[in-house]
Amino acid sequence: MKTALIAVAALVAALAFPVVASAQDWVMDWHSTGNVAGAPFTWDITGTSPASLTPVSGGLAPTFATQAFDLSFTHMDRIFGGRVAQGSFQTPDFAVPAPPPINSFPSTSFSSGTFNLTGNSFTLDVLIGLGNNRAELTATGMQNVPTTPITPTTPVTPIIPVTPTTPTTPTASAAEPAVLLLGGTGLIAAAAMRRRHCL
Repeated sequence: MKTALIAVAALVAALAFPVVASAQDWVMDWHSTGNVAGAPFTWDITGTSPASLTPVSGGLAPTFATQAFDLSFTHMDRIFGGRVAQGSFQTPDFAVPAPPPINSFPSTSFSSGTFNLTGNSFTLDVLIGLGNNRAELTATGMQNVPTTPITPTTPVTPIIPVTPTTPTTPTASAAEPAVLLLGGTGLIAAAAMRRRHCL
């Protein structure tokens, strides 16, 4: 009995509070532009990808004072992104989508940008690389927070009360004069015939 009560309490708690979305439940709209010293030289591509945003310990330069995150997203079966931090940040490693033959533009030297997370959405603008080899990624992300479904209510058909009817009492109709006349004539005739028999 105690186990059943605990199970019921857990179910009530699960229904009372909305499920918190995990770090994986993000969708990111992004725009990658870039320029490199070799072919294909420049690119300008846009996409929408599933993304994850996981808080990590420690901060990023230049302040090391704001919350840092590991941001990753996928495009054409490749993983891109890197570390970002709330506000302005600098990071040595960040990768963005690029067209063939390079497919991915990584920076192993320097990246800087701004990242702002508010509630279930974020914005990102990061510059990658130096000199002739450089890229920029702008993005917005939205977290899909599941909500408890609302059970539709079935409309109830109203019951209309039936008003009872008062039964009617049958009434006798007055006998018609012709019926009475015939009946009376028959009685007189019968009496006359009895008299004849008696004589």
